[in-house]
Amino acid sequence: MTRKVPVIDLTDFRTGRDKQAVVEQVADACRSIGFLVISGHGVPAEMFDAMLGVSKGFFDLPVETKKRAIPADGSFRGYSELANMSLGQSLGDDAPPDLREGFSVNRVQDKSDPYFSNPAAGKLFAPNVWPDPADVPGFEQAFSDYYLAMEEVATTLMRIFALALELPEDFFDAKVDKHFTNLVAYHYPPMPAAPKPGQLRGGAHTDFGSLTLVYGHPSVSGLQVWDGSEWEDVPIEPGTLVVNLGDLMAQWTNDQWVSTLHRVANPPESEWDKARYSLIFFHQPNYDCVIESLDQVNPAKYPPTTSGEHLRRKILAMRVAA
Repeated sequence: MTRKVPVIDLTDFRTGRDKQAVVEQVADACRSIGFLVISGHGVPAEMFDAMLGVSKGFFDLPVETKKRAIPADGSFRGYSELANMSLGQSLGDDAPPDLREGFSVNRVQDKSDPYFSNPAAGKLFAPNVWPDPADVPGFEQAFSDYYLAMEEVATTLMRIFALALELPEDFFDAKVDKHFTNLVAYHYPPMPAAPKPGQLRGGAHTDFGSLTLVYGHPSVSGLQVWDGSEWEDVPIEPGTLVVNLGDLMAQWTNDQWVSTLHRVANPPESEWDKARYSLIFFHQPNYDCVIESLDQVNPAKYPPTTSGEHLRRKILAMRVAA
């Protein structure tokens, strides 16, 4: 049976007018397809516009200028060059590199808390790297403001998830209060030639953490979800955010909720000259948060893991050898 990605308005939850109605809609989407599109999230259009503006400004820079924002320690921060990772490899597939470049930041809050000095976390707690303000004015401010806005949306969704799982609303609060989430702006440049066999703008994969928030309008075309029988285009709704569950939420729920396969497909040949941009907030629970089944009825399908260890394995699997 084909499963459709629903569009859900969070307003009644955020205002407290009818929380349960929203919780039931979200729970149904999490059980059936693991994807939803949300409106009523409270993020102003001006913030999306600012983020897209500075992102485009950065990606328009000469390659050598962009490469100045590559961290010397090899951490997943700053600029990532075109086709240097393969999402398909995160699932063990021998997939070609993805046709995209990106810019990544992690927490923009003060990291003076000793928690973020844990040597076991290594590069997962690395500091952010920023481009020269003279090259892209307002870049750091736009990213920082957007990061905090997405953090608020993610916290709201985790509370909705808790209620949908018949848990206290604040159940996940202490598990995500020191999250180490990557916010990434991706640029999928025009394609000057045919891709390699099997090469996509973003190979088929599942996401790694608790949930992912994606903004891509107006260049959203290409995001597709596997609905059980075919690839379905995720709905294009101006001003909305796409939400999908990650592996850790599937493991927490013992696969009662699904972390669904998705990809960024290549455009038709007639549109190879068109770029695509997306802003993605990969919400990741606290580094040492233990992820184990909350299912009190059925045997656990996965051994316990931690948020940090799961992410580390996935990132290392994606890297493409130079």
